[in-house]
Amino acid sequence: MAEQFSADQELVSDVVACQLVIKQILDVIDIIAPVEVRDKMANQLKSIDFSNHPAGADPVTQRAIQKAIALIELKFSPQQDAH
Repeated sequence: MAEQFSADQELVSDVVACQLVIKQILDVIDIIAPVEVRDKMANQLKSIDFSNHPAGADPVTQRAIQKAIALIELKFSPQQDAH
């Protein structure tokens, strides 16, 4: 790879790589994890008290946690289970 990327391009490529890995992990969890485990995953993130947690001071981290919850809930919605 001879092409040099800017810091922003590297960051974007890191995010895309993480998304691809997360997709693979979610596919595995969808197969092996019972509903109770999936619910617990989302509930653990939902239970974070941002008024006392260090992540609450960082809006980017707080948004990332919100996105993670949405991703778990979207991935494991009843529509996905119907296949």
